[in-house]
Amino acid sequence: MNQVSCVIPFYNGGDTIARAIDSAIGSAFCLEVIVVSDGSPQALDASLTAAHRAYIEAGKLRLVLLESNHGQGAARNIGSAVSRGAYLAFLDQDDMYLPGFQEVAVRFLDDHPHLAAVEVGVEIVQDGRIVLDESDPRYFTAINSAPWNIVLRRNAFWSCGGFPVGPEFRTENAGEDIAFKSMLRHVFVGVSFTDKLVRHHIRTNSATDRYLKGTKIVDGAIVATAANFANDNMGDAQQAHSQRVLAALRAERAITLNLDRLSN
Repeated sequence: MNQVSCVIPFYNGGDTIARAIDSAIGSAFCLEVIVVSDGSPQALDASLTAAHRAYIEAGKLRLVLLESNHGQGAARNIGSAVSRGAYLAFLDQDDMYLPGFQEVAVRFLDDHPHLAAVEVGVEIVQDGRIVLDESDPRYFTAINSAPWNIVLRRNAFWSCGGFPVGPEFRTENAGEDIAFKSMLRHVFVGVSFTDKLVRHHIRTNSATDRYLKGTKIVDGAIVATAANFANDNMGDAQQAHSQRVLAALRAERAITLNLDRLSN
């Protein structure tokens, strides 16, 4: 039953990391929570409770401490590399899973082996109130480009190349998240549920906060009002990343076909 490895990057998130861990680790479908401290000046250990230490002793909570900062994408890749679950999930340190998220995803993936991922709806809140929902087209842009509302098969994650880690992706607009989610959709088949089983907390100056402040809705369309969104050059970097991943997949496929021929 417990098949999900949940990876949480940590960087100066001492005020919310316990909430994030607790929202994931209590599920019967959670194999482990892996918190990757990404060269954080703020110590992770100070934010852990007695219950967390018991989970560490039991092997259900695992800590990876990096000496220097590598970015969220690299932290997620490192956590995924040491994970043991059949399925992977990613959570930001200030967000939380709502009851049923892992159960819904695992049961559906178990029953549909041809699917690579399950994506769910999200409560997007700020200061305790919902600030973005389906009535605003930016809601769909936000949840479709984020990694914190999916559970996916680990082989699908690595086939997509994981999260890109080049400097061109470490931007204030969370380019590595967009590139990863786009690649996953391009290569694999998944399913989306509208049920809101994740809560995303918008922090001041976070990627979502900047997105909402840098865009507006005009006649039902999303229009950029800030230069960093109007002149975002992430498209070229994402295309180059996609080409590299697809070339690797084609090479892997060619090797597999050649080995099959040799064995027959």
